[in-house]
Formats: sequence, structure tokens, C-alpha cells
Amino acid sequence: RWLSTGGVSEKKIGFIGLGQMGSRMAANLIKAGRSLVVFDANPVSVDAAVALGAAEKADGVKDVAEACDAIVTMLPASKQVEEVYLDSKMGLLENANPNTLFIDCTTLDPSVAVSVSSMSTAKGHTMVDAPVSGGVGGAEAATLSFMVGGSSDGFDRSKELLTLMGRNIVHCGDAGKGQVAKICNNLVLAITMIGLNEGYNLALTHGMDPDTISNIFNTSSAQCWSSGYVGVPGTKDYDNGFQVALMAKDLGLATKAAEEAGVRLPLGASAAAMYDEMKKDPVVALKDFSYVLEHLKGMNGSK
Repeated sequence: RWLSTGGVSEKKIGFIGLGQMGSRMAANLIKAGRSLVVFDANPVSVDAAVALGAAEKADGVKDVAEACDAIVTMLPASKQVEEVYLDSKMGLLENANPNTLFIDCTTLDPSVAVSVSSMSTAKGHTMVDAPVSGGVGGAEAATLSFMVGGSSDGFDRSKELLTLMGRNIVHCGDAGKGQVAKICNNLVLAITMIGLNEGYNLALTHGMDPDTISNIFNTSSAQCWSSGYVGVPGTKDYDNGFQVALMAKDLGLATKAAEEAGVRLPLGASAAAMYDEMKKDPVVALKDFSYVLEHLKGMNGSK
């Protein structure tokens, strides 16, 4: 094993978590010629990564830890991060090689990110939290934005790998700050998505042409990221986007962080309540979060 100064040149890169996002991120590392050791709870996802060119598949987290010098994780939530990193027998921290670089791209509770990072440092490793923005399309095109929390050394070591998976790599501060940036970003995203769709729904109800009102939004003061997105996922039945359930999770994290800081989120609370209501339907929970338009349409006529 060997390390380059100021970057990552490890012989083997571990990748744990090959879902909608992780599978595409791993694919970009493979395309860049990196030797990947992959693991996921779903063996079908592992086999798909191997078919794309992953060097080997691991039987578990412990095997990834023992084989690699840098490990990327992309997991569902805080619970899975704690299980993968902290298990006393099979976890990454217990079994990793000295001075392993951990890049956790999961969106999770900032306090958990800080705690796991502290334990990683205590064991002689380097860890950054690096949640992403850009969705499935960004993961596939390697145009993701990474919000990185951790030491300057950790940021420098991780940047080489992150640039193979994304376009905008920002050091947000020390451990946990990447998570803070991500949940604040998604808080704003949820609020603007609901606001744009409220206006869109109102315009359609009054008989406006969808393309006309969309053009108005995109060329007037309502213009924002969401304004260019409204209506597009609906043409694909709201499939394969950023899921309602994931937005509900992120808003829950924002709500918790706000409560801990004594900050009120009037609009955020309303957005969180709306997405929590939407995710109760198991079909809707898997739809793109812009499905809020259909939810609002369903409220038409009610008082």
C-alpha cells in the first residue's frame, strides 16, 4: 500500500453502498481506472458493479476494511453509518489498515458525523463527511457537488477521489459541517419546490398553459433551481429521481438540528409535515420529490 502526499493514490479503493447514487458514483471511479473493492447488502448491486469492472467483491464490511487504503460509503441514514463504522467486531474502524481515509457521502445527523469522525481520529484514521447534491443524474454524469466536513488534511486527501465523481468540491469546515451544509441546502430546496408547485398548480387551475407559466417562472423573479425542474419528472411518472422519502428524512434532520440550536423553521416545519404526509403512501414515498405537485392537486377544492 502507498499514499501520495496531498492526495489519494491508494492501490485499492473500497466502496460500500451501491444504491441509486452509490452505484453510479462507483461506476465513475471504475471508469477513471481505480481498483474498487465493493460491498452492498444487495448482492445484485455488487454483481452489477463487478460487471462494470470493479476489481473484486467483498463478503462484508470487514473484508473491505482489510483490503483498502481509502473507503467511500454511501448509506441510507445515520443508523447504517453507525453499524458499518462502529461495529466492535466487523466494523470499518475496528478492522481498517493504519491511516485509512474514510469518505462518508451519506446524508445523516451532523452529531453522528462528528461522533464517528472523532472515533476514527482516535484510531489513527482520517475521515470526512461529504454528502452530495445533484441527484441521480449528477451521480451518473460525475457532476455532483460535495459538501465536505473535516480537517484540511482530510479534505486534501479526499479531493482527488471526489473530483472523479463530482464537479464542485467545497470544504465547509470541520467534522459535521458538510452535513450541516447539506441539510440546509435541502431545507431551502424543499421549500422552493413546494412554493413553485403551489404557483404552478394555481396557474394551471386558472387555465394557463403549462409551458407558458414555466417560461414565466424561469425568466422572472421566481427563477431558481426548482423552476427549471418543475414538470420535468412528471413526464417520466416521477421515477428515478430524489425520492419523497429521502426528502422527508433530510427535513427531519434539519428539524432536529434546528431544535438543538434553538432555531425556528416556520416554512421548514410546514415542508417537513407535507413530505411526512406524502411518504405515508408507499408508492408515493419512492417518487421524485417534485411529486408534491400531484399532492397539491389532490388538495384542490378542499378548505
